[in-house]
Amino acid sequence: MSLPRISRRRRRWLNEALPPTVKHWVTAQDPFYLLAEHNDVIDRSIEIIRERAAIKAAPDRLFCDLGFNNRRVFDRFYDALGLEFRWCGLELQPALHAAALNDAARYRENPVDFVHAAATTRDGSIDIALDGKDDGYHPNDGSTTVLAIARDKSPARRLTVPGVDLAQFLLSRSTPQTRIVVKMDVEGAEYELLPHLLESSVMERLDLVLCEFHWRRFPAPGNVSRLFQTEAMIAAYRARGCLLLSWR
Repeated sequence: MSLPRISRRRRRWLNEALPPTVKHWVTAQDPFYLLAEHNDVIDRSIEIIRERAAIKAAPDRLFCDLGFNNRRVFDRFYDALGLEFRWCGLELQPALHAAALNDAARYRENPVDFVHAAATTRDGSIDIALDGKDDGYHPNDGSTTVLAIARDKSPARRLTVPGVDLAQFLLSRSTPQTRIVVKMDVEGAEYELLPHLLESSVMERLDLVLCEFHWRRFPAPGNVSRLFQTEAMIAAYRARGCLLLSWR
């Protein structure tokens, strides 16, 4: 379930004011809704990964971060889960990808496959826009966005970047024995990527998807239809044995 976002102050108040039974019910619908701090969301995500029986039993585990950006969040997962996984990430901003490669020594113990590409439904170039600060880190306004839904489409903000078919990308880096965890923060492109994965055999390897849904990015009434699509996809993924969570 993807519940509407509220302010951090109100979330903190709800944590203090709601009866435990109500908080338990809401958290069962969306595990991250009542958590006030971003670090708590990451910590809870790590707990969920460690609680997944299929992941614990798997001989091979792959963690893929779609949009690793400046790696602040990626590094929290990497530091906690370390040698338990193989690691890869996609980032479409050239400067951020280059910075990750230049920091290879940080990941020497368990090297990471950092790829300069956008996650798409097919291989080939894709047009994007820098929809936030130039470095891509702007938590209140998003970052790189597919051109079709970008707020700022001016020529100075546009880039053409490589794109990779996400389903094939994950299949090429896994085996039938692999259990895959995906963190997906792709600024609205999830509404194409998630249905695309559902049609692929990679679903047999996917165990957990932590997805930040950006249904608010779409102008009304499209944002409402995207919200209903979110609920439907969460149900469809769980029916296939993959836990899809609304992550933020």
